[in-house]
Amino acid sequence: MLTIINPLSIHYSSILNRSTANMRFISRILILSIVLCAFLSSSAQSNKKAQGSNDKKPTVKAKDKDFNFFIISDWGWNGYGHQQTLGDQMALQADSLDPKFIVSCGDNFQVNGVASAQDPLWMTTFENVYKKPSLHVDWFPVFGNHDYKGNTQAQIDYTKISRRWRFESHYYSFTKKINDSISALFVFLDTPPLVDEYYKKPGYPDVFKQDTAQQMKWLKETLANSKEQWKLVFGHHPIYSASPKHGDTKELIDRVKPLMEKYNAAIYFSGHDHDLQHSKEKNGKIDYIVTGAGGEKRPNGSNERTIFSKSIGGFTSVSFVGNSLKVSFIGIDGQTIYSFSKSYQ
Repeated sequence: MLTIINPLSIHYSSILNRSTANMRFISRILILSIVLCAFLSSSAQSNKKAQGSNDKKPTVKAKDKDFNFFIISDWGWNGYGHQQTLGDQMALQADSLDPKFIVSCGDNFQVNGVASAQDPLWMTTFENVYKKPSLHVDWFPVFGNHDYKGNTQAQIDYTKISRRWRFESHYYSFTKKINDSISALFVFLDTPPLVDEYYKKPGYPDVFKQDTAQQMKWLKETLANSKEQWKLVFGHHPIYSASPKHGDTKELIDRVKPLMEKYNAAIYFSGHDHDLQHSKEKNGKIDYIVTGAGGEKRPNGSNERTIFSKSIGGFTSVSFVGNSLKVSFIGIDGQTIYSFSKSYQ
């Protein structure tokens, strides 16, 4: 029997086979694409979680953004210690809190200050560490004892080079309008020349060039003539500190503290001891803040005046909100370690 094969059926069968094969190929491609997308999505989520563990969001609430500024001290470690880590965290906090300026309470350059306004330490210790745009605001420094081991005039001269380094004199002050009804006076002291030990130790030549009597006269007049509701004073050496390394500064207790009390200054901020502290005398009106943990930490202590004390890297954020002032210690993980509020009296 003769079987007749239709050529068209062969053609259509071939097309059908090829179509089936193509569909299988396309299906495999689709499956591989779905798997690849799932993998990439999982990796992105993992990376996001990993990044989130390092880049903590600010814990200071947005409502506190009325008028903010930061304080950091004893940070000049050439990027070592936890200086760079804390500097990066400051930038993250600044992204959200938008500080008006940053105060440095001294020891800007460990261990021997700077030699000149062109010293390479300006780049490795300051410019390259606090390089994020949110930290490119005005910096108002004071001198620490380690700064006095170098050329103090060089730090003042750098003001003419940098757009953000605002260090025009050994001691100075300015006022800021906080809101329609509240203003603040900011006073910056040169404390190393007020401390006797630096005249006895070798290596602090610039202390002999300073007129401490003139500085104290200026401080008295500045505080007495101020009409601002808030008066904040900054220096490197603490008035009160419970740290076993340095502790209280007798010369400041004798000379600075009485003037602050007489003219109703609210808070004294300092560094020198490498920890975070809040102290206050019983029945006293002045709060004493140590915020010296900008680059390394040391063992902390406590005494009858201690409200808070911790050996941990961190900086201080200050927020004016209405007629109140809030002080917060921010750690290197971005979390608020401690905070307190103070109302205008």
